[in-house]
Amino acid sequence: MTRARQLALVLVGGALGGALRIVLSETLPHGAGPVPWDLVVINVVGSLGLAWAVAFTQARGPWAVFPMVGPGFFGGFTTFSSIAALEWSAGTSTGLAVIVLVGTMAAAVAGALLGWRLGDRPPTPLDEAAVFAEENE
Repeated sequence: MTRARQLALVLVGGALGGALRIVLSETLPHGAGPVPWDLVVINVVGSLGLAWAVAFTQARGPWAVFPMVGPGFFGGFTTFSSIAALEWSAGTSTGLAVIVLVGTMAAAVAGALLGWRLGDRPPTPLDEAAVFAEENE
């Protein structure tokens, strides 16, 4: 796969992931207080998905759409910088901001560990046939 094709896949995936993040941010409750629950959920789910995509690719070999799914979609979907900026700029107390940031990071790591476990499965005969077909295109 050419570098240009990989970059195009990342671009498409990032646009889709970013668009879904915006839709979910508008759909999910922002929280009754200073905790941005929508951003917490998005970051935890995104961490789970990205870890799954990496583990899936490592367990099964090359995956042509990995650039679109991994760094593209889940990279565009997650928004750790937004939660950091939101908490520090929203006038929230420093103690609460630190708790939200540390809690979000801990939950995201837990989500990533779960995603890794889900994606790190030995390939089945059907997976191997798909890789063989992809390599012989």
